[in-house]
Amino acid sequence: MIVLVLTMHQCVTHVVGKDTQPREPPFLSIVSHFMDSRELKQKLETWISEINFEAPEYDARAHRLIYNEVETIAGAPEDDSSPGNIPPALVFYAIRNFLHPTFIVGQIPDLCNLLTMVDVFRQYAVKKSGDMLTWNTYYSKNLLDLDVRLLSEKEVLKLERYRTQSQLQRKEYFLLLRNLFQVYIHYLWTAPESSLLPMRLNDFFPGSMAGTKQPSSLLFHHDLSDDEKHELAELHTECKTWLTAIDAWQRERKELGEQQGYSEAELQASYKDDFQAAFPRPVEYADLAVVVQQYLKSVEDMIHRLEAWFPPSSTSNE
Repeated sequence: MIVLVLTMHQCVTHVVGKDTQPREPPFLSIVSHFMDSRELKQKLETWISEINFEAPEYDARAHRLIYNEVETIAGAPEDDSSPGNIPPALVFYAIRNFLHPTFIVGQIPDLCNLLTMVDVFRQYAVKKSGDMLTWNTYYSKNLLDLDVRLLSEKEVLKLERYRTQSQLQRKEYFLLLRNLFQVYIHYLWTAPESSLLPMRLNDFFPGSMAGTKQPSSLLFHHDLSDDEKHELAELHTECKTWLTAIDAWQRERKELGEQQGYSEAELQASYKDDFQAAFPRPVEYADLAVVVQQYLKSVEDMIHRLEAWFPPSSTSNE
């Protein structure tokens, strides 16, 4: 799984050419390359489709086939291990591995980066939907003698729906990130790796930790709108208020415990349970996993529908 996540991270952070021409939204030009490795894509999709992520028993053989392929990609020469050789199916697979059989809450930062990739796929699909509608309008008025198939009414309606629901899906994605941040910070407070909290707060809210100049490792920051940046600032304020409340609770709990004759060891032993009682989870893990899965499936279905209607070779960038 570590190799898989690192490979996914390499794909999104890959540098695109530094031309001065008008550019697509961040990362969209990368995704066009993701769609080109047909043989690899079909092979991985076949293996992944055979996995029942909700099955009670772990299918070690099926997962090993996929891991071996990922290791091949990661160990290939630079030209062969480029983002062009990483299909979307692999990102969907990695996310489902975090969700099943139980939600791996400690891996939420990696999950957030993978979800950013999913939103990239969504943006790319929406852009291509708009391109096809534009060309369809043009050719419907300028067919001449060209051998061009116009879109059916059903296809036009579906593509228009993808465009009109784009803003709503973006809001769903950003709200999902917000919930994941809150759940992770809550989890990390009493987790064995709680020492990571300052670093992760800086990841979520860059520059929020005094004396920390390390850039965020989270990719979602690269294409935030002004409204989203404002919402993120509001979330930062909420988190600071919450952390202040925890600090006050800890002091009161320690003072009360000492008055009642509890030792430091006894207070420490009951700390996690007391914390959970005083500060319940912002969202239950199972509920959050369901929302992630719903968002994932909505984007996945859109991509599959477009690929079924319009083979990738007919929509790829030259």
